[in-house]
Amino acid sequence: MTGEVSLKSWMKGFNRKLHFAFGTLLVTTLGLAWYFYDSVKWYEFDVQHIALANRVLQGYLEVTDLTYRELNQLGESIATGQAVPPSETAERTQILRQAVSEVRQGIAAEVALEGTTREMTKLDALEDINRLVEEVIRTGQRVNLALLAGDTAQAASEISQLRSGDIVGLFNTLIENALAEQRLEVRTADQEAIALAHYITRALPVFVAILVVLTLVAVFFFSGSLTRSISALQEGARAFSSGDLRHQIPRLGDYEFDRLGQAFNNMARDLRENRKRLHEVNIGLEATVDERTRALKSSNEKLAELDAKRRKLLADISHEFRTPLTVMRGEAEIALRGKEKSNDSYQQAFRRIMEQADHTTRLVDDLLFIARADAGETKLKVRSVSLVETVQAVCTDFSARALQDGLQIALHIAVKQVMVLGDPGRLRQVFAILLDNALRYSLPGGTVEVSLTVAGGEACVTVRDNGIGLTDEEAEQAFERFFRGAGAEAHARGTGLGLPVAKAIVNAHQGRISLTGETGEGAVAMVFLPAKDHLRVVA
Repeated sequence: MTGEVSLKSWMKGFNRKLHFAFGTLLVTTLGLAWYFYDSVKWYEFDVQHIALANRVLQGYLEVTDLTYRELNQLGESIATGQAVPPSETAERTQILRQAVSEVRQGIAAEVALEGTTREMTKLDALEDINRLVEEVIRTGQRVNLALLAGDTAQAASEISQLRSGDIVGLFNTLIENALAEQRLEVRTADQEAIALAHYITRALPVFVAILVVLTLVAVFFFSGSLTRSISALQEGARAFSSGDLRHQIPRLGDYEFDRLGQAFNNMARDLRENRKRLHEVNIGLEATVDERTRALKSSNEKLAELDAKRRKLLADISHEFRTPLTVMRGEAEIALRGKEKSNDSYQQAFRRIMEQADHTTRLVDDLLFIARADAGETKLKVRSVSLVETVQAVCTDFSARALQDGLQIALHIAVKQVMVLGDPGRLRQVFAILLDNALRYSLPGGTVEVSLTVAGGEACVTVRDNGIGLTDEEAEQAFERFFRGAGAEAHARGTGLGLPVAKAIVNAHQGRISLTGETGEGAVAMVFLPAKDHLRVVA
C-alpha cells in the first residue's frame, strides 16, 4: 500500500515537472513569437510610411518642375510672339494636374495610414498650392489665346497681372515649405525604421539565449530517466524482432514507459500462443491446399478444353466470314472491271452482293444470339403463344419449298390448342430451323412428319424425316457451333449454326431439345416446352 502511494506521488511529481518545463518553453516561445509579430508589424508600418513620404516628396518635386516649365514657356511665348499649339497646351495642362492629383493621393494614403492632424494640414497646404497652379494654368490659356489673336499687348498684360498679384512668389513660398516639411518627414521615418531594426537585433539574442537555456534545462531534466527506459524498450524490440518471444522487458522507473513495456510483454505472450495455433492451422491448411490443388488442376483442364473450343470457334468464324466476303469482293471487282456494263449486269451484281450481305448478317445475328445465351443475357419478348398456330404457320411457309423439292410435309396435331409462355418470333425460328434441316437432308419423294403432343405438363413438337440420317457421334456434336457431319457436308450446304441457335432459344424458354437418328434411316428432332399453367389444353 505504501509502495502504491509513493508511486502515485512520484507520478504526480513527474507530471508536474513535465508540465512546468514544457509550459515554460511554450510561454517563452509564444513571447518570442509575439515579439517578432509586433516588431514586424511596426517595421511594416515604417516601410509603408517611408514609401508614402517619398511618393509625396517626388510628387511635390514634379509639380514644382512642371509649374516652372509652364512659367518659362509663357515668358518665351511673349518674347517670340508665337502661341503654343492648343494640343500641346492641353497636354501640358493634363500632365500638371495629374502631378497634383498624385500628390493628393499620396497624402490621402498617409492620412489613412497615420490619421494625424499633421497629415490633414498637408492636404490644406496642397489645396493652396493647387489654387496657385490652376491660376498659372488659366493665365497661360489666356496668354495663348491672345497670342493666337495677334494681341501681344494683351498677352504681356496677363503676365504682368500674374506677377503683380505675387502668384509666383506665393507659389515659391508654399512649395518650398511643403518640400522642406516632406523632406523632414522622410528623414524622420528613415530614422524610426533604423531605430526599430537596431532594437530588434539587440533583443533577438536575449530571447534566443533564454530559449536555449530553458531547452537545455528540460533536456537535462528528463534525459536520464528517458534514456534508461528507452534503452530497455529498444532491447526488447530487438529481441522480439529476432524471434525471441520469451524475452521479458523489466519493470521501468517511469510509469508511462513501464506500462508500454508490460504491453510489449503481453504482446509477445499473445504472439507465442498465436504461433502455436497457426502451426496447428497450417497442418489443416496443407490438407485443404492439396484438395484445392486437385480441384484447380481439374478446372485448368476444363479451361484448356474451353480455350481449345474458343480457338476452334474463332477459326470457324473466320472461315465462314471469308466465303461471303470473298464473293462480295469478287462481284464488286467484276462489276468495276473492264468496259461499262448494262444496268441489268450491275443490278445482278448488286443483288448477289446483297444476298451475301444478308447471309453474313444472319450469321452474325446467330452468333450474337448464341453468345448472349451462353452469357445468360438472352432478351426475349415473352407473351402467351399458341403453339398450334405457330407450328401450322411454319409448315405453311415451307410447303411451297417442299413441293419444289419433291417432298411432302405431314402435320399431325393431337390437340386443338396449347399455350406456352415465350417469344413468338424465336419459337417460330426454332421450328423453321428444324423443318429446314429436315427438308434439306431428305431424299426426293420422301415425307417430313411434324407432330404436336402434350403430356406431363409439357408440349412436344417432333420433326421426323427419312433422309440421310446421322450417327450417334454426330447427334452428340450436332448442337456445337459450325459442326456438320460428313454426310451433311456432301448432301447440302450449310453454316452449322442452325441447331446451336435452336438449342439456345429452347434453353432460354426453360425447355429442352434432342436429336437422334441412324445413317440412311433419317433423323428425329424433338422440342419440349413447358405448357402455360403446367398444362392448358383446349379439347
